[in-house]
Amino acid sequence: MPGGDHPPLDPAVGLCSACRYAQQVVSGRGSTFWLCGRARDDSRFRKYPPLPVSRCPGFEPGEEG
Repeated sequence: MPGGDHPPLDPAVGLCSACRYAQQVVSGRGSTFWLCGRARDDSRFRKYPPLPVSRCPGFEPGEEG
C-alpha cells in the first residue's frame, strides 16, 4: 500500500476495524455491528463475526480515510 497508510486497529473490534472488506453498521436502536463483505461470496466467513477478531484468513488492510 503506498505510504503504508491504513486505519488504526480498534482493540475492541480487532482486525475488522482495519479491514477493507468490513463495514460498520449501526442499527435503528443504536447498536453497532461489523459486516464482513467476504461473507457474501465465501461461506468460510461469518456475516457478523463475534468481536474482537484477532485472526482472519481474509483480512486485508484498508486505506486511511
